[in-house]
Amino acid sequence: MRFSKKLSGIILIIFSVVLSISPIVGAQSATSAQGMQISPTLIEINAEAGGEYKISINVTNVTVADLFYSSSVDDFNSNDETGSPHIISDEELPTTASIKTWVSSITDFTLASHDSKDISAQITVPTDAEPGGHYGVIRFSGSTPSVDTTGVGLSASAGVLILIRVGSEDQIVEQADLASFYTEQNDKQSWFFENGPITFVTRVQNSGNVHVKPSGSIEVRDMFGGLTASLDINTQDPKSNVLPDSVRRFESELSNKWMFGQYTATLTLGYGTKGQAITNTIKFWVIPYKIILVGLFILFTLGFIFKRLIRVYNRRIIEKSKNENNNKKGTS
Repeated sequence: MRFSKKLSGIILIIFSVVLSISPIVGAQSATSAQGMQISPTLIEINAEAGGEYKISINVTNVTVADLFYSSSVDDFNSNDETGSPHIISDEELPTTASIKTWVSSITDFTLASHDSKDISAQITVPTDAEPGGHYGVIRFSGSTPSVDTTGVGLSASAGVLILIRVGSEDQIVEQADLASFYTEQNDKQSWFFENGPITFVTRVQNSGNVHVKPSGSIEVRDMFGGLTASLDINTQDPKSNVLPDSVRRFESELSNKWMFGQYTATLTLGYGTKGQAITNTIKFWVIPYKIILVGLFILFTLGFIFKRLIRVYNRRIIEKSKNENNNKKGTS
């Protein structure tokens, strides 16, 4: 009876350890609202110095009220590694570099609720425009013509990004380099993991004078050379751009949860009009050490229990043999 209680206690400890390493998964949700719809959101132009180019933008009022629209043009560059634009407020940029003076003025207009309007504009590139990439945004701001009876006015704003490439082939410099390529989990860089999923971070630096669209894949192979996964990088439509003098971060997730051993990840990126390529290889380890420790603990415990059972069994056999011998001597 005492031995059975000990065995029950050991089994309870084993289950407690196993449950303590079980993952807890949470869920998040988000909603967003927008009062204006613009199409397209990105316009790219391969231009020549002195050229004129017409663009068309569709604006839709998706609010419940009439909106009065005005527009403005600003230059922008890259704000951070996510690629979000940063509006340049410097008024001293020369007309050879800034597109603010390249875009024709757009007349203010009013749209009724859920109405649309096609807006035309002309981009005139100066004859002395600097070779390379030029980046701007046409922003539309909508507001109610007058405050309603509740004293609350509606407003909406959105913009169209304009990417202009100016210059001949010998004036354009397409140069992208790999700033870094590594694995991380929970926003922490590492080469050793207990399990997946694992995030691959690819940071591309543009040291040229025009935007580039690097795209490609990451091949992940196990220690035996077998293909574990092939992950895409920037292959969506439209592809994300890396602006000059900036670094852009691309993330790819390896969703496999259960893995074991050393893995090799090979990065292959292509960019530019001449088929330029970026390659790199890294290695990382996945060892589910907690599960291994629990398994060893269970094996050790079972071995200990088995050893105790063998001892008890042998002791009983010996005692039984002694009793039989004693009974034989007593009868003789």
